Amino acid sequence: MNTEEKKYSEVEVRGIDFKLMTYTRSLELCARMNYETENLDFIDTIKPNQVLYDLGACEGRFSLYAALKGVRVVSFEPEAKNFSVFSQNIAINNIGEDRLKAINAGVGANNGKAIINIGQPWEGGHQKVVEHGEIRNDLNFNFVENQEIQLISIDSFVEEGIYPAPNYLKIDIDGSEMPFLIGAAKTLKSKELKGIIFELNEIDPNFKSIISLLNENGFVEDKRFNVPNEPNLFNILFVKR
Repeated sequence: MNTEEKKYSEVEVRGIDFKLMTYTRSLELCARMNYETENLDFIDTIKPNQVLYDLGACEGRFSLYAALKGVRVVSFEPEAKNFSVFSQNIAINNIGEDRLKAINAGVGANNGKAIINIGQPWEGGHQKVVEHGEIRNDLNFNFVENQEIQLISIDSFVEEGIYPAPNYLKIDIDGSEMPFLIGAAKTLKSKELKGIIFELNEIDPNFKSIISLLNENGFVEDKRFNVPNEPNLFNILFVKR
């Protein structure tokens, strides 16, 4: 099916008009843009031409919003179906790579390959967790399929010099939090990096270590927002001291 034949909806979010693919129920819900709106608040603090890296971008709604507000966006989404929708969303909104670059990869400690296990195997679905050799009981979903994916360390990506280093990070990478931090050690120390919004689970065995590592790099918690229907899951805003 061609992109033109697939269902999409026109949305208006805080004065920004754009289109989002809505040909599955999950995509319809994403297009409402009324879930985890603290991500919109975070994006609204970013000035035009500053750089946002969106890690775990899913179908790309927050990346699109940021790009259309004038932010330079580099987005990472490893799962094939969500990345396909993301690419379709970019195409129907005519956004160029100078404004939004989408990369079909996950983030980790090193460059390489990995397996992503999938609990919701449809476009816009969640419960997609990359294997990093660690058992996470808080991510014990009923996985029904998997894919081989590419992994990129953020430090190596920045060091290539093809795209600018981030001023802000939006992070939603279930199960990849610690590997990402290991692979972004230099980036976290950069004076250019000003703020992070990070989805974290308090019952993740690594939760305290993640907070400590961010603190060591000068980031302190400013606010936290409970993710609806997820009592232990929060989007936490960190700002540079």
